[in-house]
Amino acid sequence: MFSRQGKKAGITFSMKLSILYALFFAVSAVGLFGVAYYLMEDFAEQREREIIRDRIEEYRAWYQEGGLRALKARFERQANRSPDILFVRVVGPLNQVLFVSLPNGAKGLDAEKLKPFRRLEKDFWISIQDQAEKSAWTVGMAPLPGGLTLQVGKSATQVHELLSYFKGLFWAFVIPILLLAVFGGGFLTFRAIRPIRRLIQTVQHILRTGEMSLRVEEQAEGGEMNQLVSLFNQMLNRNQTLIQAMHNSLDNVAHDLRTPMTRLRGVAELAVQNPRDQKACQEALADCMEESERVLTMLNTLMDVAEAETGVMRLERESVHVADMIGHVADLYEVVAEEKGATLKTHTPSDLVIRADRTRLGQAVANLVDNSLKYIGEGGTIEISAGLNHGMAVISVTDDGLGIPPDEINQIWDRLYRGDHSRSERGLGLGLSFVKAIVEAHGGSADVKSRVNQGTTFSIRLPASPQGGEMRCQTSATSASSPT
Repeated sequence: MFSRQGKKAGITFSMKLSILYALFFAVSAVGLFGVAYYLMEDFAEQREREIIRDRIEEYRAWYQEGGLRALKARFERQANRSPDILFVRVVGPLNQVLFVSLPNGAKGLDAEKLKPFRRLEKDFWISIQDQAEKSAWTVGMAPLPGGLTLQVGKSATQVHELLSYFKGLFWAFVIPILLLAVFGGGFLTFRAIRPIRRLIQTVQHILRTGEMSLRVEEQAEGGEMNQLVSLFNQMLNRNQTLIQAMHNSLDNVAHDLRTPMTRLRGVAELAVQNPRDQKACQEALADCMEESERVLTMLNTLMDVAEAETGVMRLERESVHVADMIGHVADLYEVVAEEKGATLKTHTPSDLVIRADRTRLGQAVANLVDNSLKYIGEGGTIEISAGLNHGMAVISVTDDGLGIPPDEINQIWDRLYRGDHSRSERGLGLGLSFVKAIVEAHGGSADVKSRVNQGTTFSIRLPASPQGGEMRCQTSATSASSPT
């Protein structure tokens, strides 16, 4: 079904483009021919009129010098030497012919068409065509003193024959040109939509087999079509990555949910076995609440990570003073650091401002601090610092804890991943993936540098706000040590 629809759509689209090419070419050709024909005809007509106008002025001057008799004499002498085929006639006030000179070989000149004109006040032009004789004349009329009218005509047969030849030549070539336009347009269309045909075939194969690894072959040349193919392949890559990540997440969630659900079941069974022991039932309920809260936290974090990675997380961006935000996080973890005998320091510029979601960014930094506190020993130090680097605000959390093995450092950002050292610590394996998703949702990036048994530095890079201005660094330290 999909194959038939795809082929039908492709043929229809190709035919439409071919017809459009042919129509555009035909309209353009006819338009250009019309303009060229009009310009040629206008040029020829203007040239004929200029010749006739010169003769009218010449004959009018002769008439003014010696009257009609002088005009006749001088015209007869000039006519014998003139290469032009000219028709000359002088008409009286009552349309009586006073003088006429009709050249030998003149065809198609109907003098009757020149009679019924009233007295002229200015020059007048008329064209006479005889389809039977295949001849044409251009006649100019000018007033003479005494109410007379001078009529001078010139044969335009050769000009009309040339224009007719040009017109016939166009119609002789227009049909082959249209056929060439149709077939040429079809060939060009076929080549132009080749990337779309490959794309359609790939989609049909994916829908038929479900094989998401198939990609459309990309060509080296540029253009919108090849760009569409490239974007489609990128979309397939992203979809495949998301689907694979979803499968992995579901597997990890199923594995990680098995433990708390087993605990819930075990605790509930103990409570059911001892219904009269109120204290045991209360402890069982408390354990159930703790485990259910852990499961709920895991699911909520997974949803937040998924929203951030797919770009649908809603961020309430505002101007955030980094020093205030980091100070708030440090206050939250001050007690935890004291209990672990660690030192928590902050080193932040007072005027560094970024546009971000204050709550989400605070959660990201808090997760990094919480992660460092899990793997730092007694007497260790955690430092939260911030600064500008090439127009980017950089927030770093550095500790001198266990560090991360080289073979695990590229996997710590994955959802639900927990390294060997983290197995003994309570957690969901979602903290770092949550940090990465939040930072990338803000248009930034996160990275890590670590050496085993020497410490780890997590860095967040975000676009800095231009409101930052000059930054004055201030250092504050909160120390917590174990009782002596």
